[in-house]
Amino acid sequence: MSETDTVYVFDSPTSTWLPASEFPVPNRAMNFGDGLFETMVFDGEKIRFFDYHIDRLQRGMRMLKIAGFGSRFLALQDWIKEVYPGQRLRIRWNVFRTGAGKYTPISNDAVQTLHIQVYSPSPQVKPKTSFSEQVVLFPFPWSPCKTLNALPYVLAAQEREERKLNELILTDHKGEVAEASSSNIFWRKGKKVFTPALECGCIAGVARRAIMEKVPRMVTQGVFRPNELLGADQVWVSNVTGISYLEKIDSMEFSTELWEPLLEIFE
Repeated sequence: MSETDTVYVFDSPTSTWLPASEFPVPNRAMNFGDGLFETMVFDGEKIRFFDYHIDRLQRGMRMLKIAGFGSRFLALQDWIKEVYPGQRLRIRWNVFRTGAGKYTPISNDAVQTLHIQVYSPSPQVKPKTSFSEQVVLFPFPWSPCKTLNALPYVLAAQEREERKLNELILTDHKGEVAEASSSNIFWRKGKKVFTPALECGCIAGVARRAIMEKVPRMVTQGVFRPNELLGADQVWVSNVTGISYLEKIDSMEFSTELWEPLLEIFE
């Protein structure tokens, strides 16, 4: 199974997901990044954190004024379970504004596509990490959403590969810790856990939400300088595929022992 040969597009008149080998060009996703996406994990029975994905997607659609959220969105999980029973999958769900045109939309209706791949979990440990030297984030009202304009993360991924790192930490334009290259970031000092606030420009990750709801009294959101992170006992990054502990940030070493409160979140 590859990302290119398992693409579906939602057909609104029949409320059916249809296989698609191509899609009309131009479209607003390609021309303007005018849309959103959710990356999800199907564990063979259900989509992990599906309610959180739905909530973030719905908030994003309201922010971008894309219309049409309804029962057909909620039915996606049942369709995946029917078509791919028992399989562990990584699902990218794109939702973007219909039409092409210029900056001003001629319609606010939604187009939906799915890209389906075999699921690969996050590595338990990432040995080599550093702070980005090329990419900084700027907070916008839509920063917590996963928009189709993901250039900062594309550039961060290129920098990570060029520097032969396993992870890259991004700061905001003020030099404060924001997130990792494709994950949210947390660190622990004793029993206290810290994570950047959304005002730093990070995405409101579903895994971030799951962790904060699992240990709410332990987590402090805030604005932190890199030296506060570097004073931690343990650092990890998280996205919907799981948690990865950071072994080293530059020359600083951290514990990679599994922290018990996190163990059951992604099962």
